Amino acid sequence: MEKSGLDSDGRQFKNAEEMWREEIGEEGDLQKKNEWYQKAVGYWQNVEASVDGVLGGYGCVNETDIKTSEAFLKNILSERFASSNSASNRHLVALDCGSGIGRVTKNLLLRYFNEVDLVEPVSHFLEVAQTNLNPEHIAVSDDHKAANFYCIPLQDFTPEEGRYDIIWIQWCIGQLADDDFVSFFKRAKDLCWTKMIRA
Repeated sequence: MEKSGLDSDGRQFKNAEEMWREEIGEEGDLQKKNEWYQKAVGYWQNVEASVDGVLGGYGCVNETDIKTSEAFLKNILSERFASSNSASNRHLVALDCGSGIGRVTKNLLLRYFNEVDLVEPVSHFLEVAQTNLNPEHIAVSDDHKAANFYCIPLQDFTPEEGRYDIIWIQWCIGQLADDDFVSFFKRAKDLCWTKMIRA
């Protein structure tokens, strides 16, 4: 179903395809696509590194988001490991894409995964995530930790082969051009369990 809409500058588009063509040009226009990504990161660089900031001023939805995400995650884990002994006997690793300040890693993923790697292109968000996820600041067991912090855009990131049990994708997915979105999943093709949250 095609829906028209306005962008943040008040420009009207008939559908998403028209908006993407305007924003990133025709296929292969790398300069225009790079400008799109620079604007996106530039926007987030001016946002406060807080729960309210990363949720666009709606920090009040954090608790509900974590609860509904946890229900989803429990279903995925029971499906994913139904044929094995138990997920609790495995060393589980997650990749948190568009991790921001580590909100979902801290409040959800670290309770279920032994290690969580974070990918985030906004450096001040990632710096806050490193502080927030320091073992001194969180109450999880010693065998659950934030392991790696990658300050890199998702369109440039290639997951380590065979490392991740779950790839958790957050708000950033709405800022990826369709071809980069598909390309990321092709690079991660052996990792089939994901969660997407669109802005």
